[in-house]
Amino acid sequence: MPGPRPKYAITLTREQEARLQHLSTCYMAPFATVQRAQIVLLAHRHPEWQNALIAQQVGCHINTVKRWRQRGPSTDSLRDAPRAGTRHTFTPLQRAQVVALACSAPRQYGKPWQRWSGEKLAQVAVEQHIVATIAPGTIRRWLRADKIKPWRYHSWQHSTDPQFVEKAGPVLDLYAQAPARQAHGELTVCADEKTSIQARQRVTPTKAAAPGEVLQVAERYKRMGALQLFCALVVASGLTFAQTRTTKKFVDFKAFLQAFFQSTLCAGIKVLHLILDNGPTHAPKQLGAWLASLELPFEVRLYWLPKYASWLDQVEILFSKVQRDLLTPNDFPSLVALERDLTAYFAELNTHPKPIKWTYTKTKLLAKFEEPPPLQLAA
Repeated sequence: MPGPRPKYAITLTREQEARLQHLSTCYMAPFATVQRAQIVLLAHRHPEWQNALIAQQVGCHINTVKRWRQRGPSTDSLRDAPRAGTRHTFTPLQRAQVVALACSAPRQYGKPWQRWSGEKLAQVAVEQHIVATIAPGTIRRWLRADKIKPWRYHSWQHSTDPQFVEKAGPVLDLYAQAPARQAHGELTVCADEKTSIQARQRVTPTKAAAPGEVLQVAERYKRMGALQLFCALVVASGLTFAQTRTTKKFVDFKAFLQAFFQSTLCAGIKVLHLILDNGPTHAPKQLGAWLASLELPFEVRLYWLPKYASWLDQVEILFSKVQRDLLTPNDFPSLVALERDLTAYFAELNTHPKPIKWTYTKTKLLAKFEEPPPLQLAA
């Protein structure tokens, strides 16, 4: 192959050649290391070969061969040479101040924003004279290294019920003991309602997914009405009992409970442990007296969840699953179609019931909320 003759000769010892031979065929070594070992070996075994020929044999650029032929006699390492790089533009103090800025609220600095972004942090950092100028990417890199994401948020709710532990404890005990209780004729059930489920008929028919395209749902729709979903979840087995109604009054809840009491889920039981929240549909002041007036073949024991603690209700997890699986995106031509699909969904769910794996135990509750015992002073 035409070209200038190689300028740098490479001579290896037997140990060096054996080591490079191993690296040149090693599947676990980095690709760049394997390639460099092959270049140095070929230059050693064929000193008359020109750089272009070695580059063709190895499959790299000719400049790569020139670089490693020049470095071969002077170094025994196949790593990249250390690079000087640029000096640090920002001091550790400036970085700490920017990170502290990201951990504060934008309104503390007179900004109307709810959350930070890299661009907003860069703007305020300059306004606060922390730095003269800084790129948003630099701030994002700092925050990524410290695992700080001020642009993300998580919703949460703190219960204000002064009897939170007293009310939540028995419910968590029921969740833990549900399988054993059911074996002795005691059924643990969570009941609630998902309100105002709309039926939205899309102006343009929904298009199915295609190669390279996702499911396409028209933005405009017609409101075809709304339904109320009443549901009871058997904790131990995962079986459900669901009904839809047009209103969400106490009379609707009573009708739902009567239908549930007469269902096969309650056949042959001795005690029904019913877990409810404090919603107005459940009428906490009237429900107990109404249940006592019924002539039921089993005993019903009510358990009221703490206020603002609906996350303790397992049926809420089921409603979230319904929202994801059936109601998003919402595309129903009528209330009849919505009711039909809800009925079919719960029928399918009951063919493969799965109890919820509840991990929040009473032990965790007491560890977080129970006050530590007072210190005892030695006499």
